[in-house]
Amino acid sequence: MYFPSFSQNMFSIEGEVIDENAQPVVTGDVLLLQNDSIIKYTFVVDGKFSFESVPKNPYTIRISSLGYEIYQETIVLNKNIEVNVMLKEVVTTIDEVTITANKELIENNNGNILVTIENTILSKEINTVDLLSKLPSIQVSPNRDNITVLGQGNPLLYVGGQRISFDDFKSIPIESIKTIEIINNPSVKYEAEGRSVILITRRKNTENGTKVLLTETASSKTYFNNYFNINLNTKRGQLELKFDAAYNQLKIWESNRLDYELINTNTISNYRVEAVTTRPQFIVGSGAYYQLNNEDYLSFNTRLRTQKEPFYIDTQTFLDVDGFENNIASFSDNEGNRFFSSSNLNYFNSLTQKSNLFLGIQYVFFRQQVSNTITNTYDNPPLQTFLNRVQDFKVGNFSSRADYDVTFKKGTKLEVGTNITHTVSKAFNEIIDDTTNYSYTEQNIGVYSQLSGDIKKVHYSFGARLEKTKVAAGFSETNSLEIDRENTFLFPKGTLKFSIDSTKTISINYAKSISRPNYSIASSTAAYINPVLEFRGNINLRPTLTDAISATFQFNDNSFTARYTNIKDPVHYTLIYDSTDAISVMFPNNLKEEYGFAFDLSIPLKYKFWKANNVISLNLNTINDERAVSLNTSPYFYFYTNHQFKINNSTNASINGWGLTNRQEGIFDREKVYVLNASISKKFYDKVDVTLSFNDIFNRMEFEDRYRLQNIRATSLFYTDVNEISLSLKYAFGRIKSNYKNKEVDNELQRIK
Repeated sequence: MYFPSFSQNMFSIEGEVIDENAQPVVTGDVLLLQNDSIIKYTFVVDGKFSFESVPKNPYTIRISSLGYEIYQETIVLNKNIEVNVMLKEVVTTIDEVTITANKELIENNNGNILVTIENTILSKEINTVDLLSKLPSIQVSPNRDNITVLGQGNPLLYVGGQRISFDDFKSIPIESIKTIEIINNPSVKYEAEGRSVILITRRKNTENGTKVLLTETASSKTYFNNYFNINLNTKRGQLELKFDAAYNQLKIWESNRLDYELINTNTISNYRVEAVTTRPQFIVGSGAYYQLNNEDYLSFNTRLRTQKEPFYIDTQTFLDVDGFENNIASFSDNEGNRFFSSSNLNYFNSLTQKSNLFLGIQYVFFRQQVSNTITNTYDNPPLQTFLNRVQDFKVGNFSSRADYDVTFKKGTKLEVGTNITHTVSKAFNEIIDDTTNYSYTEQNIGVYSQLSGDIKKVHYSFGARLEKTKVAAGFSETNSLEIDRENTFLFPKGTLKFSIDSTKTISINYAKSISRPNYSIASSTAAYINPVLEFRGNINLRPTLTDAISATFQFNDNSFTARYTNIKDPVHYTLIYDSTDAISVMFPNNLKEEYGFAFDLSIPLKYKFWKANNVISLNLNTINDERAVSLNTSPYFYFYTNHQFKINNSTNASINGWGLTNRQEGIFDREKVYVLNASISKKFYDKVDVTLSFNDIFNRMEFEDRYRLQNIRATSLFYTDVNEISLSLKYAFGRIKSNYKNKEVDNELQRIK
């Protein structure tokens, strides 16, 4: 994958635009031209503009603003430069103004997707999670605590070069985001865990000031939900402080259905379960950033999240064993609590003009406690049973990291680094008088090296990461280890990009990556559904290894990507029968392999005040396992479309949606799913943004799977609670554009939930 910021042949242009009275020009258009062709386009905002990651070349800068003469200057870009411009006033009569250069909302560049947030309708979204849900290939989970990139799994989140948690991402004010890039072929520097990276670029500024942003969102789903957020940033000289807090009053509805048959035991069962959780949620974060000099900095960041979870689970079950039928009503009254905290310390030192050093440490803690009071009512014969359960799960993680990079002659860059992670988790379960204590310890040491540069029209990037992992786990009651393994993995990655001419490029990518299970599902935790079925974790889960190779042809704004992926030990939820406990168990399980092809086409369209971005993908994917009775595979399509309408300078509207056709993927036969969203946003008095959103308008986001493994035939249906109407008010006062930097040190952060 091609990372312009990693090459010494890519530079930035920053500019200041004033009038003849030395006052900042409030707004204007800036074109970067080469041979009269537009290379880049941006806005003047309060007298400032910038271009980043621009190749070494001669260019012409053209600046225009209503009421001023057009300014034009030719530059030779061979280093980072600053441009100071004074515009002269002009008096003229203007009958019509036509802007011929428009910044694209969504661009596809060699398989990566670049989304412009600043000064677009996307900057009016309610929060960063809703923003992500509108982007191509990204799917947000119904509980808003997890995101995936289609075909790539869970992405890593970065702000510039700094890794952040999903909670940190939620706290970022949308107004501070300039662009979001979905990197589908990340370099080796982005950890072996990541098959994709979401890279957030923030707006730059050196001004002192204070800014407060208040956001209130009322949401109507199955139940009413309310979100309130406050963000405070203040900057004085070299010191910047930030504070954010959120209080969310949530009422979450969840439901799923399962019909299954145990062929060898003549058992047929189906159930429908519904759960409702009242969840008051508090989130608090703070940080400090101190700029030691122009490049070096020291930063600290901490975040706390706490929530109470009183909830009930209501299940209606039909059970037929050897012709003996029974209807069972199960009701579980529960009390739950969750607590999460994360703190890290960063130090960045620019050792020389061509070398940098980063050092960081981080500690993360998570705890979840649940107590269940369960009642089961049978109708044949009439009977009522009672059951109490208590569970306590906690995990602590300490991480340290060091990165060093140096740039040689002709822009060749070497990056090396190491990280060490130590994790301990404990799971306590009590069912009646039966108590278990499960302890899990994992140590991971990783080192990486990457070399990148350019040879004429070819950009290259090659690297590898070596990771050694040691895992020990077991029940304290047995005084023996259930798991005792030590693995060493090598993860090579490479990219070659060929520039055919100024409009056409070809890039080839290879990557090997790993996905380790979340600590909570790789434990002994369980969720009671009914007397004959429960959801459990799986202490024997193995990591998933993925090999992926892709090629992308880019022609202007259009791109075509072909990709092959081979996955060893993929994790999917399946059903088994536990003969020891005489109960069916739904749990995450390693299957043998998953492999497939994907062909992606990205085509943008525009006409006057309308713009559209479209992605269509043809996929052929197979999931295989020794226990599979039959395998059927057929191609399926994924499509995404986003339409923006600029009504006037203060009002914007958008319609977007995505869909998946029926999918036969070997073991699994999956039903189609599609989603349509719409929103309209208006600014009042230059201070208040009001956004009305309609999500999953047709209420079609349901996931149905059918499969057969050995003696089990099952159909599962998971409902979502995404159908929503929401109204958001966003009010900002004060002014600051943050330089804040902080990097998550923990590579395994996404595994702690």
